[in-house]
Parts: sequence; structure tokens; C-alpha cells
Amino acid sequence: MTVDIPHDHHFEDDGTSLSTHHTSHPPAWKWYHYFTFNTDHKVIGIQYLVTAFLFYLIGGLMAVAMRVELATPAADLVDPNLYNALMTNHGTIMIFL
Repeated sequence: MTVDIPHDHHFEDDGTSLSTHHTSHPPAWKWYHYFTFNTDHKVIGIQYLVTAFLFYLIGGLMAVAMRVELATPAADLVDPNLYNALMTNHGTIMIFL
């Protein structure tokens, strides 16, 4: 984009004139930059959505494991202590994460 400046306007050469002002673009973002600490609200929003979706999948897999275990009366898939741990962690993930 070019800006036409009338010839009767004179700018002081302090680096702010349109004819000498050059901006450099920041480096391009890579996918792994979204997993670092950042203060940009758009990046924080993406991090929040990705984290929530991952915990949704983890909690969903725990729910599937519990339903498969309850499909039959015998303890086929997991032992009772692991089932209790799945139930507790599933509830915690679904409520808080």
C-alpha cells in the first residue's frame, strides 16, 4: 500500500514521517508457541479451549471404561480399586476441568 503525500507538505526527519517509517513484522507463529506462557488474550483463549477439550476426552474415556465395566456383573475390565479411582477422577475432571 502506498500513500501519496502532497509535495507542499514537509516532514521533519525524526523517523515518524510516512516516507521513512518502516515497520517490521513479528516472526511467524509456530504450533508449539501455543504451549508456552503468553499474555496475549487470543493465545490464552486457544490454550483454554485445547485444555478443556483434552480433559473432556480424558473424562469421556473414563466414563466409557466405567460403562464397559458395569455391562456385566463380574469385574472384567478393571479391578474394584481402579474402578473407584476412575469414578473419583472422572467426577473431578467433569466438575473442575
